[in-house]
Amino acid sequence: MKCACKLSHGNQIAGLPDGLKSRFLSGLPQAQLNSVLSVAKHRHFRASSVIINQEDLAERFFLLTSGRGRHFVITSEGRKILLHWLTAGQIFGGAAILSAPFQYLAGTEVLSDSCAVVWERQTIRELATKFPALLDNALSIAVTENIAWSTAAHISLSSDDAHGRVAHLLVSLASAIGEATRDGVEMKVLNEDLAEGANVTAFTVSRCLRDWERAGILAKRRGKIVLRKPELLLAAGRELRRPVL
Repeated sequence: MKCACKLSHGNQIAGLPDGLKSRFLSGLPQAQLNSVLSVAKHRHFRASSVIINQEDLAERFFLLTSGRGRHFVITSEGRKILLHWLTAGQIFGGAAILSAPFQYLAGTEVLSDSCAVVWERQTIRELATKFPALLDNALSIAVTENIAWSTAAHISLSSDDAHGRVAHLLVSLASAIGEATRDGVEMKVLNEDLAEGANVTAFTVSRCLRDWERAGILAKRRGKIVLRKPELLLAAGRELRRPVL
């Protein structure tokens, strides 16, 4: 597995991949950044690996440096519900930074071969005390990314029908994990992912995508969706659910 992290002898982290930006580490002078990274461990994860198990004791704090992942929860009936998607530069396992021991509220898995830097709970707690900017950044991320995403998802589930939920999820994923290409915003996402994330059937997802593809709003490719006209997607979702007179 190729990795762009800069490692010294003994697998110690000497630097993050060139061009990688992490809100969690923003604002740290180079000397402090080096100090924070020097006490972290470097880990490789194979695609489809579960990194965090829901309800396990929060003992580790992660920064994804390459690859993609997502949070999920398993209901009491055994149903898997997808939550927030993750891309390189984002953190997960945030419960480990809390002062009191806590459990992870959700599981986390990687969708592709990935790498992360990992801090033990006691280590990240000491760093947050020594460098308060880390705690400020973690709180900012929790509010502006995680809580904002959860709020938008709850509003969509409460107010939208099936078509609207699929449309909102696609727009959210385009912002979170989309990659700009010449043809539009490309997302590596399956119909099953959309069905689980929007709480609809796979048949509904297929019908929505087929209609939106005919309208030129997106293109469906093997394992990918290219969103060509994101500004029209939500309007198209409303049009699909409009009753025929």
